[in-house]
Amino acid sequence: MDIKGLLALFNIAARTEFNRAYQQAEAQLSGLLYEYESGPVETMSFPFFAFFQGMALFTGTRVHETFPEGYKFDVTNKEYDMAVDVPMKDVERAANINSITGLNIYKQRIAEIPQVAKDHPAELALDMLEAGDASTYGTCFDGQNLFDTTHSFSTSAGTQDNVMTTGSGTTVANLITDLNTAVGRLNGFYFYSGGTGNSKKRKLNKNLKLLVVCPDELFASFDAIRTQSVISSTENNWKGRFELISRPFTDTGDWYLLNVDKSDNLGLFLHQVEKPVEMDYPTMQDESYRERKTVTYGAYGRYTVAYGAWWKGVMINNS
Repeated sequence: MDIKGLLALFNIAARTEFNRAYQQAEAQLSGLLYEYESGPVETMSFPFFAFFQGMALFTGTRVHETFPEGYKFDVTNKEYDMAVDVPMKDVERAANINSITGLNIYKQRIAEIPQVAKDHPAELALDMLEAGDASTYGTCFDGQNLFDTTHSFSTSAGTQDNVMTTGSGTTVANLITDLNTAVGRLNGFYFYSGGTGNSKKRKLNKNLKLLVVCPDELFASFDAIRTQSVISSTENNWKGRFELISRPFTDTGDWYLLNVDKSDNLGLFLHQVEKPVEMDYPTMQDESYRERKTVTYGAYGRYTVAYGAWWKGVMINNS
């Protein structure tokens, strides 16, 4: 088999492996993100996160609602790319023995790309999480940092504070104390619907599915809280009530309690997708073949991650 024919055969095998793996790959922490399509635009601008007043008794005249003009929120897609080079000499050797078996190790590595692609939005979100008390990665739709003391939907709803600026500390007892306070915050965020004189208080978090994101240094303590029935001779009411992941955060004392429930189709982060990640496959006419004696398998997509529903997260600051 000539090199061109073997490369075409290997491309078919690699494409099949990529498509299979991409379909089977699970997106890490999907509940952290609200995914939606932007369409073929670079930036989507929309009035965001206002709440409908809800169903009301019909009295002969329909009440019409409009999208509010106050909060215009722009989310701009970005380009993301990765590539893997296969030495042309290995393709030539496989052609000499008329078999792509010698390229199986490359096929297996290429099959890892779909999982990397699926996990990338969550990785971006977790990087943004630690910087959420600043505007490094932008702000929420209300112009405030993700974690801020002055979130508000309206004057009637009051100021909504989703950052505990002074945590109790980092012992197991301290963490349990702050868990109780933080879940109370999540459960207590609300807005008003119904209009003047007929308003009703509504929860922002109708359901809670809890995730703790902590620095690696606090993982063992949180894991004990998550798994042990008794702590310091006291029944542990937090056993089994949250999922847990840790990260190599810069600040080893700060942590986050997040609501990753998806029943309301909202998330702490937005995952806007213009073009899902796709693979491109090499030919012998590519520059990489001519100049570097390699064939390149690339993955490319256009999407972005932005701050979303701030009421789905509370930051506990222990600095």
